[in-house]
Amino acid sequence: MIPASPGGWARAAGLALAGVLPFLLDNNYVFHLLAMSGIYMVLAMSLNLLIGFTGLFSLGHAAFYGLGAYASALLTQDCGLPFPAAFALSGLLAAAFGAAVGFPALRLRAIFLAIATMGLNEIVRLFLTNLDGLTGGPAGLPGIPEPDLWLVRLGQPRDFYVAAMLLAAGTYLVLANILSGRPGRALIAIRDDETAARSIGVDVTAYKVAAFGVSAFFAGLAGSFFAHYLTYISPDSFGLSESFAIIAMVSLGGLGNLRGSLWGAFLLCSIPEIFRSLQDFRELIYGLTLVLIIRVLPDGIADWRPLAARWRQWRSGPGLGGEGGGP
Repeated sequence: MIPASPGGWARAAGLALAGVLPFLLDNNYVFHLLAMSGIYMVLAMSLNLLIGFTGLFSLGHAAFYGLGAYASALLTQDCGLPFPAAFALSGLLAAAFGAAVGFPALRLRAIFLAIATMGLNEIVRLFLTNLDGLTGGPAGLPGIPEPDLWLVRLGQPRDFYVAAMLLAAGTYLVLANILSGRPGRALIAIRDDETAARSIGVDVTAYKVAAFGVSAFFAGLAGSFFAHYLTYISPDSFGLSESFAIIAMVSLGGLGNLRGSLWGAFLLCSIPEIFRSLQDFRELIYGLTLVLIIRVLPDGIADWRPLAARWRQWRSGPGLGGEGGGP
């Protein structure tokens, strides 16, 4: 099917480029950057399910990310499980923890929920730091085995790029299917007006707990992939700064927009590297770029059409299609 809109053509071109990129490039640094972008795409989409579609403002997403990473590392190192089994179990463990935490947290609203999840993030980081015998403490866990998928062993950045993009694509398809059906409509109803949603028969508690669990599940999968990609993890990789970075990706892409989360993750992974040569000003440029994009596109970069329409109107000028163009 030929895409019928400029957005459709852009997505088709992007998919085609992503598919042929491994055959066009031989730059491990670029593939590393793209692989990390794929991991953050999964994290941003899973957090958007909570914040953008359910209205639950969580500041502790990196806690589930870290639990998935440590669970997968320990299951392969200490228990000898193959990577596919550890990968799935790490997601399920993070989901169970997310649902367990989500149930009592649902008594909190707005800023109070944000503070509670922020505290959860810090508690998890401190546990990972202080359980020296299990997690390696502040030194972290080195020597995590690279993913072995039985038929394929991932060892090169190019392999991880392909796997990360497949993981991001799978996450997008699963979440898009959830959100396009009745569960998605129920979550949006809860976000818009919880009381009204309850009055029409929506089980608000069950849907909120499920949203926490599904969101944590995909964060756990991202953590597992991250651990086996870098083969080393430490508690510092899963602190509050990481949670804030994921929230920035969601905000940049647009709340309640999965495609926006993809772009937000890609841009916030790429911008610091684009300005790496300007080492002394890199963080300043990164911050200014983020502020500028949010200022120009307050609903996220996914909502670019109104800006494009205003640009076309400005280019047309008075008397050339704009209003009020008479002499």
